[in-house]
Amino acid sequence: VEIISGARSIVPLVLFLFLVLKLLLREKIHEPGILAYGIFLSVIGMIIFNIGLSYGLAKLGSQSGSFVPAAFTPLESVEGSPLYTYSVGVSIALFFAWILGFGATLAEPALNALGQTVENLTNGAFRKNMLMMAVSTGVGFGISLGVLKIIFEIPISYLLLPGYALGILLTAFSSEEFVNVAWDSAGVTTGPVTVPLVLAMGLGFGNAVQAVEGFGILSMASICPILSVLIMGLWIQLKTRRTNLQRINLLKGQEAVA
Repeated sequence: VEIISGARSIVPLVLFLFLVLKLLLREKIHEPGILAYGIFLSVIGMIIFNIGLSYGLAKLGSQSGSFVPAAFTPLESVEGSPLYTYSVGVSIALFFAWILGFGATLAEPALNALGQTVENLTNGAFRKNMLMMAVSTGVGFGISLGVLKIIFEIPISYLLLPGYALGILLTAFSSEEFVNVAWDSAGVTTGPVTVPLVLAMGLGFGNAVQAVEGFGILSMASICPILSVLIMGLWIQLKTRRTNLQRINLLKGQEAVA
């Protein structure tokens, strides 16, 4: 099943692009041998990735999400649960969710590509590591809020509406380049590593605490990195203005002495 799924992910797209190139554009394929070799590696890589994701990462996320609630609620599968007091157990679960979101986002290939592209386009003014840390931190807080939603059965609108309202407010005060990067950064959180892991964790968490459903975590993981990048942009703008004011005051002082 995973082999067929991996082939279906790439082969139809390759055929479509080939037909467009030959029939519509009437262009020759340059270096067909290298191209075929690259497509072959892409298909094999996607198949291996699907197998690892289904039998490794997704299962690990599901098992972790099913057992972590034992920290604050009784579970039949965990002897002696709850393992901690309610407040301490919930804090441990939120910390686990934060680390999971932070680590999964850092592993996203799309975030690495976005960070490198932004750094190249801004000539190093917006560093790759700075963007990756801001987005990963935002995703960590978003997933923690999503876990709170599951535990206390908070309506998703109570979290999303204030979040997007704050995002619009921060957008009004941010510069254009930070706004563009911030709102694009939400897309990299829905990559092939974060989505299966977080969904499996959320569904496992929901089953463990007997919630109505375990969805809604990814929506919070999308809005929070937007806010974190916008806040980082405002901080950089404020820092730059202070530096410029200090330089202006220094020059005025030197002119007064002269």
